[in-house]
Amino acid sequence: MKLNNILLLFLVIFIIADIKAQEVAGYAHYAVVRSTDSINNTPADLSIINLYPFVSKVAAMMRFKLEFTTTNSMFNRVKTMELEKVSDEDIKTTETLIGYRDTSWHDASYFYRFDRDMKNPLDKKGLILKTRNNFDWNISAETKQIGEFTCYKAKGDKVISYREGGEYKIRKTPVIAWFCPEIPVPFGPVFGRDLPGLIFEFQYDGIVYGLTDINLTTKAEIAPLPNKEILTKEEWRERLYKLAKELNIPYQ
Repeated sequence: MKLNNILLLFLVIFIIADIKAQEVAGYAHYAVVRSTDSINNTPADLSIINLYPFVSKVAAMMRFKLEFTTTNSMFNRVKTMELEKVSDEDIKTTETLIGYRDTSWHDASYFYRFDRDMKNPLDKKGLILKTRNNFDWNISAETKQIGEFTCYKAKGDKVISYREGGEYKIRKTPVIAWFCPEIPVPFGPVFGRDLPGLIFEFQYDGIVYGLTDINLTTKAEIAPLPNKEILTKEEWRERLYKLAKELNIPYQ
């Protein structure tokens, strides 16, 4: 075997070994805090929070689980004994005000979550909506210790597109993430993603999801996407527009 071929073989073996070394799987649990102060909330947000004073207390009872590999993840709320005495209505209100909708999934390109199918509005899990989250992260050298791990700070924006007056507009909400490069997984709680390490803490709109514990395993039991129709946000909007037109309902 020629020297060049031998060097190439060793290079390939090294690359494969390095890739395998980066394969990570496991699960992480998170708690959530909902701020009620005027620093982290707009006046509109505060007025809503004041209508539901139980939200902070109920949010403190909630726990969430992120199951992950290097290529996929699933995030959902887990049952706790404390919540058994809380009404379903108060739980749903709290979920809304902490930015949690339902079980969600990530893969290398998209974020997936349940949404209503306008053909059957009563079915809250009628289809799967897939979106790309473009946070345009700015990673800083600032670090902090979370448990035994060193995490780095990243700032970005949650980009939301909406329709107003017949035109699509963009609104940006600042987000902050503390991520851990020691765990090379590009996922995090709720819709957080696309950083070179697992997100330990995720902050936005006066909401903070923080890691409580983590368990690294050889594999994660990630449930596959439900067998439902998958639409992009643009396709979903187009369907809604056509339905509104058929029903002669104004749609902005």
